[in-house]
Amino acid sequence: MTVFFGLASALMFGLLDLLIARVSKTLGIMSTIVFAHGAAASILLIYLFAHGSPTSFGFPSGEISTLLWVGAGLGMLSCLTNLSLYQGLSFGPMALISPLTASYGLITILLAIVFLHEIPSPATSVIFLAMIGGMILATNTGTNEMAAQTVIRPSRTTTIFLISTLALSLLTGSILFVLLGWLEVPSWLVLFWSVCETTCVLLACSFALVPLFIRHQRWAKQKQQVGLLFGMGAMLGFGSEYFLLSLATAHLGPIAPVAVSRVGSTFLLFAYARHQRVEGWGYIKLKHFSAMALIGLLDVLGTICYNLGTVQSTVLVATLSSIYPLLPLLVGIFWYRERISLLQWGGVSILMLGMVVLSLLRT
Repeated sequence: MTVFFGLASALMFGLLDLLIARVSKTLGIMSTIVFAHGAAASILLIYLFAHGSPTSFGFPSGEISTLLWVGAGLGMLSCLTNLSLYQGLSFGPMALISPLTASYGLITILLAIVFLHEIPSPATSVIFLAMIGGMILATNTGTNEMAAQTVIRPSRTTTIFLISTLALSLLTGSILFVLLGWLEVPSWLVLFWSVCETTCVLLACSFALVPLFIRHQRWAKQKQQVGLLFGMGAMLGFGSEYFLLSLATAHLGPIAPVAVSRVGSTFLLFAYARHQRVEGWGYIKLKHFSAMALIGLLDVLGTICYNLGTVQSTVLVATLSSIYPLLPLLVGIFWYRERISLLQWGGVSILMLGMVVLSLLRT
């Protein structure tokens, strides 16, 4: 069942990407993300109200305040992560940003190994790494010489920026960890808030400081490095978010944390979009609402499948879920007759073989 839930979440996220890509051509990516989160929040809230009290789905009624605080943290993290993805794609290069962001499973796996002590067997570890590598190869649409230089030779300014923001976020996260432990907060909440606060501070510093660097002429010419920074932030954000979701699921159930998270992220994303005067709201038609409802449903189903699977193994589900870009790639090949390189075919083959081997190992 763990393999099933992991593959089901990958399928839902793959379909979600396809639908968002189609709708965003009309409304714009930012407006589409706002409506997608709003649709997911609406579906989950309708479900919760239809089932009465929170105890109907296994959530202790005496911990409503814990749920709201956890949802607020997840909502803030989800908002900052999606904004990082949005900014990364706006700067490019997309050939690097897309596979980099889709590698968020590596972050989730590392966090699960370090904090949840989910140590996979040597054979399983090799398969995990091979599948992540295959996913990167499969989604790599080709990088030009300048993009390769962005990865291999980062500028001194980029290096200083990364080190300073990482140091600040780790320092504040460590202080919070010690403080919450001293206040005798439950251990899972200490871990939850420490990871959440560290990631949010890192992403928030990027949004606050990167515009200042862009004003500098030398930095402004290195747009690919700016895009790569935001792509790395999106990868870290998504990886941390899904790790924290698995942590919250074990104590609060698979549905409630997602519901309050999507409510919080919807309001924050909408406020940011209005502040930035994002266009696209006037192009919304009735047919778009049905598409948004389907986007919200896919988001809900994919996240809940992920949460249910992490009850047994966060590492396994994170690996299987992160191969979701395989579906848009296959649709492009067989439906739109797109040509892909031999390297991408190799990545697809590794992914297929890895899924079969993992399924056999878990049977």
